[in-house]
Amino acid sequence: MSRDAAEPSAEVSVAIICIAPLRNAAILGGTYSAVLGEGLCADGTRVELWTRKSAEVLAELDVPVRQIWRSGALAWLDVLKAVLKIRPRVVHLQHYFFLFGNGAAGELSAMLLMLSLAVLGTRVVVTLHDVPGKEQITAEYVKLHKYDYPAFFVLAGITTLMYLLGKCANEIIVHNELFAGRLVKFGVDPRKINVVPFPLPPSKPVDRSSARETLGLDVAGRVVLFFGYATGYKGIEQLLGAFEILEERGSMVRLLLGAGVHPKMGATPKYAEYYSAMESRARAIGLVNFVGFIDPADLDTYISAADLGILPYVEYHGASGPLYYYLSHQRPVLVSTRISEHTAGLRTGTFGTTPDEIALAICRFFEEEPFAEVVHRECAQLRATLFSDAYLTLTREVYSKALNSSFSGAA
Repeated sequence: MSRDAAEPSAEVSVAIICIAPLRNAAILGGTYSAVLGEGLCADGTRVELWTRKSAEVLAELDVPVRQIWRSGALAWLDVLKAVLKIRPRVVHLQHYFFLFGNGAAGELSAMLLMLSLAVLGTRVVVTLHDVPGKEQITAEYVKLHKYDYPAFFVLAGITTLMYLLGKCANEIIVHNELFAGRLVKFGVDPRKINVVPFPLPPSKPVDRSSARETLGLDVAGRVVLFFGYATGYKGIEQLLGAFEILEERGSMVRLLLGAGVHPKMGATPKYAEYYSAMESRARAIGLVNFVGFIDPADLDTYISAADLGILPYVEYHGASGPLYYYLSHQRPVLVSTRISEHTAGLRTGTFGTTPDEIALAICRFFEEEPFAEVVHRECAQLRATLFSDAYLTLTREVYSKALNSSFSGAA
């Protein structure tokens, strides 16, 4: 059960600032921090998860959770007050875009927090989960992400954010070498950058037949699953185009479309228009079951019911929660070349980003046994190499480096 940290804990060693591990929302973003926190607690580290204030029920965890900030431009001040009151030895910021609130206000809050902690001399570790390449931040990038700013403004803002995070942190963690290289281009000192692998996400597989009966699916049918928050870069429109093609050809492959409203973008009119159009298009395709947001409690059932996961992303932004969940459930997955270009080992089950190419890859998986066998084998090999129990040891080593670091953002 999640332990509430309503009162200050004695000698908190590490405060992990993260997406709230809620029972019914945002569980993908909060899973990494929850797994890390529980692992550190089990090893005797005094750790708390610090999250956004919410009336929603927290997931049941074996790590104390403290609800600290209100979303918006003043979130940094809430966190700073908590740091001054509780005095953790290390503050570990799990940075995602929009962590502290929508738009520029949330990222401004992140920058003010980092500057304030540097002035205080607080030891800070930052894990960066989203590191776009400078060359990616174009007008098309802005369109895909539904930003209401011109591309040059977004580029300037992200460049400033990455530089300040790198400057003020004692140590930086990323989960792949690609992000490490991108950070250097943003001006981050490479001596601060540590590549730490992901832990294997938790999974509770369900018998496939039982899972399909629960979801009202044909036990003998062919089922593809997409899940995750709906955003332009994930290629949902292209995926729907592929299933329109498959329907025209008389295919019986069914898509479960678990595309939920993005919790940080859903309130904007532009995003609401995008989501409504996507949902209407999906519901008009006979082969598509539009599911919307998949409750985390049901995620094991949906993944177990599927023959195949699919990631048709048109842009790569790094660690993919859905990919890791498919692999943790030992499900094969087809991915776009945007993902395979940066994921060693996925070569066969890949496709371009057009509807025709996606449709072809799906057909090959279900109709060509040798092709499907290679996809299964590559995914199993990736699962064995991608995740490592070393993440705990390496993270503790980063904390030790931060505590003994001569780097000072305040300088």
